[in-house]
Amino acid sequence: MAALVLSAVLSACGKKGPPSPPVRITPAAPGAFRARQVGLDVVLSATVSGKRTDGTPLGDGTAVQILRMVASPSLRPGAVSERYLVQQFLKQSRPVAAVSGADLGAQVSSGRLQFIDRGAALTQEPAGGLTGGLAYLYGMQVVEPGGGRSPMRPPVLVELAAPPPPPGALQAETAEGEVRLRWEAPASGAGTYNVYRKVQESTREPDVPINPAPLQAPDYTDRAFAYDTNYVYFVRTVALDRRTPCESVAGPPAEVQPHDRFAPAAPTGIAVAVEGGQIRLYWFPSAESDLAGYRIYRRAEGESEARGVGEVAAGESSFADASAVAGVRYHYAVSAIDTAAPPNESPRSEERTERLAPADQRGRTPDGGDGGRD
Repeated sequence: MAALVLSAVLSACGKKGPPSPPVRITPAAPGAFRARQVGLDVVLSATVSGKRTDGTPLGDGTAVQILRMVASPSLRPGAVSERYLVQQFLKQSRPVAAVSGADLGAQVSSGRLQFIDRGAALTQEPAGGLTGGLAYLYGMQVVEPGGGRSPMRPPVLVELAAPPPPPGALQAETAEGEVRLRWEAPASGAGTYNVYRKVQESTREPDVPINPAPLQAPDYTDRAFAYDTNYVYFVRTVALDRRTPCESVAGPPAEVQPHDRFAPAAPTGIAVAVEGGQIRLYWFPSAESDLAGYRIYRRAEGESEARGVGEVAAGESSFADASAVAGVRYHYAVSAIDTAAPPNESPRSEERTERLAPADQRGRTPDGGDGGRD
């Protein structure tokens, strides 16, 4: 009540209350923080915007600190409030690494920062009484040279355990629109698997497998690749009975450069007609996913070889032959081409025939062009 009275008095006197505290601008906090065990390593990843909370870019010398502490049964997500967990983590955790400079810039540009805590499962630290093995809390914090720090998000828990055995030899073969993979089960017997793919030149660990769910069988068909790209495929065995995602080290990799050497199907539904003093061809649109266009071929009556007279884009399904000479019967065929470099060309369609009436017959009874098969 006293505060309300004071506010009313100040307002009546034309005076303002105490000024609002300034908005604190800090580096933006990392987001979408994930952690998983791979072999004896812990792989951490998060999104880092490279900006402050007001949208301005971070300055030179900024680093992302990777913080870690041993977890205990009483200090972990779910055992205490998030606020208390963050407070204690900031007090007790220690930096294990920092990502900065060109490395940080490259990772921010890629859209996701990644750090591998190598050999984390071998680190000799007390488990704080945690039953079942060593457990860590991990966090990331953006730190500027002047001391500005991003807010700390709740740390993630990683419970380390013996990883499963890796799969055996990986075989890869290419087919139209597919890379078919098959591998050997681990020596210990059947397992569950994740398949990973990366561009050969990349040094970055893939964040997620290409299979949407762990695989029960030792084979997978990839249909989401790009032709003429050098890929490295590898497979890891997955332990599904762990609280922390846990995978084996990768089995032997397979290098693949799928090349599109597969021609589209020949166009169908070819028809020809005389329209407005020209011969026009029609065909059914192709359903090929990598269609680039169509090539039109023509030969005059009595000729043995057809020659190309035009090409249209994938969205077209007709062609007007403006160079046809009146009185000459022509035989037409159409092929499809894809987006490969150089393009693959389908077989030619069935021929259809038509001719323009001679000039002295136009406007009278049509000459009977059949628009049908040769």
